[in-house]
Amino acid sequence: MSLRLAVRTALATLAPLVTLGVLAADSGLYIGIGAAADSQTVMYGKTVYTEESLAQGESTSADSEADGAVFTLNALGGYRWQLPSESDLHLSLELDAAWHPNKLEGKLEGTGYTWTDTWPEDWWLKRKSSVGLTAKIGAPLPRAGFDLYALAGLRRVATEFSITETGCPGPELQCPPTPLASFTDAVDRNFRAWTLGAGVEGQLGDRFALQVEVRRTRYTRKRWDRLFEGGVIIPSSVAGRELGLALRLVRFL
Repeated sequence: MSLRLAVRTALATLAPLVTLGVLAADSGLYIGIGAAADSQTVMYGKTVYTEESLAQGESTSADSEADGAVFTLNALGGYRWQLPSESDLHLSLELDAAWHPNKLEGKLEGTGYTWTDTWPEDWWLKRKSSVGLTAKIGAPLPRAGFDLYALAGLRRVATEFSITETGCPGPELQCPPTPLASFTDAVDRNFRAWTLGAGVEGQLGDRFALQVEVRRTRYTRKRWDRLFEGGVIIPSSVAGRELGLALRLVRFL
C-alpha cells in the first residue's frame, strides 16, 4: 500500500468519528517539532550463484545484522478532535516529515574470495528522510495531570544502502597471485514501515504541550538482484526495525 492510498483510507475510516467530534466539542489544529533517539537494527543478506552453478543447484549465502543508536529530527502538524464520550477521549490525525543525520554500519563476513563465494563486505544504511501518517487516541489520566495515548502509523522511508566488497576480480584468475580487488556499490531504496507506540502529554500553559513517546517501527523487507559479468547473480535483501524514544513540543493553534 502506498502512503497516498493509506492517507485516503485513513481519512475515509475516520470521517464518521471526525463528524461526531466536531458536533460534540471543540477541535483544533496543532504544529510541532521533535527529536528522537532510536535503537536501530538492520538485517542484510545475499546469495551468490552463477548460471552454471545454478544449474547444478549450487549457491553460497551469507547474512549479517548490525545495531546501534541513530537519531531523528522532525516537524509535524495535525488535527485533534474531542470525541463525545464520558471518558474525554480525543482523536488525532498527524502528518510529519523527518530527517535522519547519521547512518548505521555493519560487516558481512562472507564465505570466501572466489568468484562464486559471498565476498566479505563493509556496508551501511542511511535513512535520508521519511514521511509518516499517524493516528492517535487518548484521554486524560484521572488525577495524574497528563494525558495518555496510543498511536499507530505508516511511514515511507527513503534510504541509501552502500556496500564495499573484496574478492577475486575475475572467474579465470587465481588470487593470489592476482591481488584481491574492492568494489563499491550504492542503491537508493524506499521502505514502507509500520509504527506502533504510546505516549504521555503534559500541558505547558494554554497552547503548548510536551509529549514523550515510545515508538516501535518495523520495515518491510526489500529485495533486489545485483548482476556481475560472467553470469554472476547476487539476490540481496535488507530489513530493519527501530525502538525509539521521542520528545516533542506541540503548539495548538
